[in-house]
Amino acid sequence: MAFWGNKQEGENPQPGEQAPAQFTGSLEEGYSELVKAKGRAPGIDLAIKLSDLILEHAVQERASDVHIESQGANLRVRFRVDGILQDMLSSPKNADIPLTQRIRVLAGFDPEPPTSFRNEEGRFQKMLAGRAIQVRVSSFPTVNGEKLVLRVLDRQQLGLDLDQIGLDQDALTLIKKLIRNPYGIFFITGSTGSGKTTSLYAMLKNINTPMINIITLEDPVEYRLEGINQAQISAKTGFTWTEGLRTILRQDPDVIMVGEIRDFDTAEISLRSALTGHLLFTTIHTINSASIIERLFEMGVPPFLIGSSMLGAMSQRLVRKVCPKCSQSAAPPSEPVVNEFVKNMDPEEGKIVKELILKPGAAYKVEKGCPECRNTGYMGRVGIFELMLMNEEIRKHILDHAPTDVIKRTAIKTGKMRTLLMDGILKARTGTTTLSEIIRVTATMV
Repeated sequence: MAFWGNKQEGENPQPGEQAPAQFTGSLEEGYSELVKAKGRAPGIDLAIKLSDLILEHAVQERASDVHIESQGANLRVRFRVDGILQDMLSSPKNADIPLTQRIRVLAGFDPEPPTSFRNEEGRFQKMLAGRAIQVRVSSFPTVNGEKLVLRVLDRQQLGLDLDQIGLDQDALTLIKKLIRNPYGIFFITGSTGSGKTTSLYAMLKNINTPMINIITLEDPVEYRLEGINQAQISAKTGFTWTEGLRTILRQDPDVIMVGEIRDFDTAEISLRSALTGHLLFTTIHTINSASIIERLFEMGVPPFLIGSSMLGAMSQRLVRKVCPKCSQSAAPPSEPVVNEFVKNMDPEEGKIVKELILKPGAAYKVEKGCPECRNTGYMGRVGIFELMLMNEEIRKHILDHAPTDVIKRTAIKTGKMRTLLMDGILKARTGTTTLSEIIRVTATMV
């Protein structure tokens, strides 16, 4: 879910917090230094320093996830940076530095993994570079030993305004108008880690005033938002999505955010609430905006309920931005190459895509690689978006139970919808990203 977030230097730790050890070298070099200190310091002290060192580097490298794995006799640490996993450390395991026990204790687990498998999830907060970093921990037993995945949640990344998430001016204007509707439901869809939560929070932040009651239902609540009432699903206590939604409706809400619609019950309650004077935001797992309607059909939601309550939908993905230090100018692709690319597309969509790619005046870039971007050619990410607004033509197709491709074609033709691929091409034309990156991310939709 991470969009952007840069380490800020020169900030002091909060009272009672220790500043993490400062290392200027790589994670491997820092690990070697700690191994050399073995015997001169207790093992647990070294484990504390190593866990701090890993998290310090994770924030510095803008990692969204940290994978700590046992690979036979080796310890392997990988960071997910800009959506791609990168090896950061691969060294012989050291039994005198109990790293996994240290992280297990921080996450609230028993120091040693359970003998029989059970789902273990925990969280902790750490002061790094003078700001609070939330870390969510998941444990998984492998044949080589325990694997830990740490999701690094940086508040600064969720402090984004709607204007900063990457929407172009036209889409931004439409969204700002749409989220001020008195009632109706708006869907956001995208793969895991595509920034859906960031977009939802940015929308809530944009409309949040003391005059409206905003309530959210999330699993889990990843960030606390000021002035907004957030509730967390808990299967243990019986506070399910359905129960939570029914309770929210008795709390005099103006705006409701439901973390995810997963089944008929939550879908029906949400859509009926949208008809009775509430504005709802939610996410759903589908490949694009138009396929949300088919997903709701599959859940058993009647067409009239979808057509009368739905305001629109937005699909999104994150694409890597080219490194500003080493990217190079590139010539546009030739017409035969573009013809080959669009030949299997819907003719209406293919025609627009071809025009967008070949239109003169593009400033295409190609990635190269330098030490600044760890030789990937990319640094940071930006959103690409597909905004589908409900209109009479789409509504008629919903009532006729029309398939996804018909709804998508109608949205492009009558609603001037720009697909994820089209929005991506526009960002590649400005030199923000590359055409190859756009094709990589949208490949399943072409």
